[in-house]
Amino acid sequence: METTPPGKSTGREIVERTVEAALGSVPLVGNALAVAFVTAIGWRLEERREKWFTELAEGVEELSRQVDGLDLDVLADDDRFTDAVVSATRTVEHAHQVEKIEALRNAVLNSALPGAPDADTQAIMMNLVDRFTPSHLRLLALWDNPPAWFASRGIPQPQGAFATSRTVTIEAGLPELQGRKDFYMLIASELIAAGLMVEVNLGISVTPQALSSRLTTDSGRRFVRFISPPQAN
Repeated sequence: METTPPGKSTGREIVERTVEAALGSVPLVGNALAVAFVTAIGWRLEERREKWFTELAEGVEELSRQVDGLDLDVLADDDRFTDAVVSATRTVEHAHQVEKIEALRNAVLNSALPGAPDADTQAIMMNLVDRFTPSHLRLLALWDNPPAWFASRGIPQPQGAFATSRTVTIEAGLPELQGRKDFYMLIASELIAAGLMVEVNLGISVTPQALSSRLTTDSGRRFVRFISPPQAN
């Protein structure tokens, strides 16, 4: 979305700001370049913020059409919803990954639904989205319901007649993590420490049936639902 003032190109505005700063700068180059850099970054952040608010507004409007009794005016005065928007926006300003932004958008929309988590729980969940990477979120979603994960992506689910480790499920369901065992084992340990996954050693051999067993805790399942597309009733 265009954020440059009317009648001025981004390049021209940066130049003008640079010249303006240079008139009273000592030393000249350092201050002028710093202003140009900050100006350019400021526009980029504003562009990111504008895109976020636009897509969030569209999502809220769509949700209001699906959920009976969801009044936008009332929602705007809901402190819990406002907290969710503010918290998510802060994260968007330092996150560019599409999956993470989608998780934040879903969380905000879910905070508007009847039966949304209480303020404290919601704050904790928002903090987890801020803290975790998209790889964390994908791994947790995979282990919340392995059969559904594979089915929704058209990926063959690991099968076998002999015992093997759950790393087979991870590398089949998340191909981008193939050969990166140290990385995804670290991610799993952090999810376990956060109380979102049961304490289990993914590297030990298990029965074939266990390869598709849920490993999220109840808190982990609630978190996955909170950052998933809202299910309007």
